[in-house]
Amino acid sequence: MRSWAAQRAGMLACIAPVLLILDPAPAHAQEDSVAVAVPDSVALDSATIAADTLRDSHPQDSPDVAGFLFETPDQRGQLRLRASIRLNGAWDFNGLQNTDVFDTYQIPVGDVANEQARFFLQATQSRIGFELSSATSGGVVFGRIEADFRGQGDAFRLRHAYGEFWRVLAGQTWSNFSDVEAIPVTVDFEGPPSSNSVRTPQVRYTQTASDSTSWSVALEAPKADVTDPDEVEAAFQGFGDVTARARLASDWGHLQISGVFRSLAANDTTGSTDFLPGLGLMLSGSSRVAENDKFRFQAIGGIAISRFVGSLGGKGLDLLFNPTTGRFEQVTSYGGFVTWTHTNLFDRPVETNVTGGILGVVNKSFQLPEDYSSSQYVSANIFWRFTEGGRAGVEWSWGLRRNKNGQSGQATRLSFAAYFDF
Repeated sequence: MRSWAAQRAGMLACIAPVLLILDPAPAHAQEDSVAVAVPDSVALDSATIAADTLRDSHPQDSPDVAGFLFETPDQRGQLRLRASIRLNGAWDFNGLQNTDVFDTYQIPVGDVANEQARFFLQATQSRIGFELSSATSGGVVFGRIEADFRGQGDAFRLRHAYGEFWRVLAGQTWSNFSDVEAIPVTVDFEGPPSSNSVRTPQVRYTQTASDSTSWSVALEAPKADVTDPDEVEAAFQGFGDVTARARLASDWGHLQISGVFRSLAANDTTGSTDFLPGLGLMLSGSSRVAENDKFRFQAIGGIAISRFVGSLGGKGLDLLFNPTTGRFEQVTSYGGFVTWTHTNLFDRPVETNVTGGILGVVNKSFQLPEDYSSSQYVSANIFWRFTEGGRAGVEWSWGLRRNKNGQSGQATRLSFAAYFDF
């Protein structure tokens, strides 16, 4: 058996090439994921590139100052390592059963309503990722990969994997139809039931019109969210989702309007194919009304867009099959929320958020009486940043689900979480 000294020598020999490439001396928490120090011989305007690519920052992401940065000896390349260890749990007083997110669609109604308390604790929200940037004669090439443990059986699940150059983004990240910066900070992983926070493969082009305005268009991966009857072939999309948005941002906050067009199609019982386009619009933004007070909001609606409408995603509500006509029909869905945020509570690094929202669909005459119709949502939380990179939060959530027949059920939850961002 090899001695420890021999094993150590072998290990050092393996990692020595990496240490020669990545200079360990400047390893530190990164403050800018784009700006790269470059010799004068390379023409580069990284600030303009950063604005044009318009990367989105979700409020549940680790702060920008988190991470460890390594630079190549010539300072033209950077590697940023990031990790976040997250423990979250909840105590359900009533309503929800065996679910780790507060999903108002899942609230039981009527005879199946649950009045027993439930408790869970998990660490699957923990995530790890890295960012790469390289200075070239044409500008900065940037890439990001991130995964968490919310796959099947606590396996790795891809969150982000994309690259950017000039004004073009290619890969998987937040949909161009989304506005994650308008979503409030919540302890619950789901957030407001109507929030539009879809990650999808895409090719996106972004252009800044001025210091405060920008617009972008994207072609995104198709994913028809349809429940197919056994006698009919699956619905499909003949082309990807086309999304566009325009954004105004300043010191007071931001305002965004975005839209999506979807080319869904489905076969009817006669074998013919019906073109069933989807169309959605969203208005969202944030506004700072005082030094420590801010409002966020989002309103979304459209036909055959349930994939993008919070808790409706994955429920097969883009299209519904009408057994009387033998054809599929688009479903109209809608939702919205408003959030008030107050920071520096008691002159401490404490933040509180209060959110109220609605979510719903326009029911079809052929739907069953117990099918979902609408829901309401209220939450209030408090977050304490107890040290650099350390956060803890507690949240109270209440939800109500109402079915087509008017019956309703309620759920109440107390959630808690602790984050350690590196």
